Amino acid sequence: MRAPYNVLVLPYMINENEPLFCIFKRQDMQIWQFVAGGGENNETPLEAAQRELYEETQMKSLKVYKLDATTTVPVEYFKDFKDRWKEGLFVIPVYSFAAEVDNNIVKVSSEHVVSKWLNYEEAIDLLHFDIDKTALWELNKRLVVERRQNKNTKINN
Repeated sequence: MRAPYNVLVLPYMINENEPLFCIFKRQDMQIWQFVAGGGENNETPLEAAQRELYEETQMKSLKVYKLDATTTVPVEYFKDFKDRWKEGLFVIPVYSFAAEVDNNIVKVSSEHVVSKWLNYEEAIDLLHFDIDKTALWELNKRLVVERRQNKNTKINN
């Protein structure tokens, strides 16, 4: 059964010290976004993120971790499921996750027509939804801080 939450998954890889992010053009709306989908049965959001990443891209992650960026979506957007969820549920949460992958090979699912690996500036310009942009901003900032800390660690050792 469809769980009353969604996940957003941001696949990324580090290429010559620059992060690249994989975005997808949806077939139905012709907009650019990251991997997105809903939880199933008793899955945790992390488990749903890992499953959605694989289902929509055939990519396996080196690591997946939760980002702070979240939003909510009106249940009206989920006409196939809203009648199955408890009465009085008006919005469902969307949790975002970063997924580091080790290569840029993507097998695009039928939900999308194409994928692109882009740097931060290119990706932020194409993304449609605010949550995708916010999560990308957060992930990029985290990666900048991580690179700075790694650089300082190497200098101090």
